[in-house]
Amino acid sequence: MKQKQLLVVAIALLSMLAGAALYNFLQPVLFTEPTAGEQTPLALHAIPLTDLDQRETVFRDWQGDLLLVNFWAPWCAPCRREIPSLIQIQREYGERGVRVLGIAFDSEAQVRRFAEEYKIDYPLFLATNRAAMYNAALDNPSGSLPYTALLDRNLTIIFRHNGEMTLAGLRALLDKSL
Repeated sequence: MKQKQLLVVAIALLSMLAGAALYNFLQPVLFTEPTAGEQTPLALHAIPLTDLDQRETVFRDWQGDLLLVNFWAPWCAPCRREIPSLIQIQREYGERGVRVLGIAFDSEAQVRRFAEEYKIDYPLFLATNRAAMYNAALDNPSGSLPYTALLDRNLTIIFRHNGEMTLAGLRALLDKSL
């Protein structure tokens, strides 16, 4: 009888440990501001961006603005909830030198359909076969979506966040950074 109780306690403890580990593993990784002087992992200035019409640009073309770069996909539920806040941010902060750039992890047709449905009015680019490069350059090692990075006017990452951001959180971040 005592062995059965011991076995039940051991199984319960193992289950609790496994549950705690799984919970910890599934939590979004939150990043804050990098340490002073930290540079982007890869030189962003020359990294190419391809828009929905297959036109190419590079990050250097956007230098001089604060860039709020958002990785997203139409099939990502948190991304879908976050997009209206990003649209609002572009409208509120665009004249103050803030530019939202969306990098979409899906096909051109899906992204175009979603952009029309949501009336996205900021530049969108396709990740296509450059997804790993974008994740490395903007310091998103998990490759998770949504992911947001704020780059200063010199293309240095000053904030990064894994997971959905709220409109209030985005406003607070930009007000602090401007």
